[in-house]
Order: sequence, then structure tokens, then C-alpha cells
Amino acid sequence: MSRLKNFVRSLTEPRNGASADGRALGLGLSTALAEQRKDAEAQAAVAKTLRKDAEGHTIHG
Repeated sequence: MSRLKNFVRSLTEPRNGASADGRALGLGLSTALAEQRKDAEAQAAVAKTLRKDAEGHTIHG
């Protein structure tokens, strides 16, 4: 009976992890990719701030 419940549950609950092309990624890989996106967004924000701060300033050498 327990196996039947597990089977029905596996059909009704979504699989863990993100899916790209129908195949589920492992939950660890999904988390790593999400963290990588956050890091890239943070780096882009810093670069944008630095460019904004540097506008109008010139370096004389």
C-alpha cells in the first residue's frame, strides 16, 4: 500500500529542481545556478554604479 501511495505522490507532485528542456536538474545544481545568477547581477550593479560615479570625472596624467 505504501508503494502505491508513493507512486501516486510521485505523479502528482512536481519534481525538485529546475527544468530546462524537460529534464529536471538536480536540486544542488539548480541552487548553484541561482547563486551564480545573483553574483552576476551584483557584479553588474557594481559596474553600473562605478560607471555612473566616473561620469564627468577625468584623470589627468
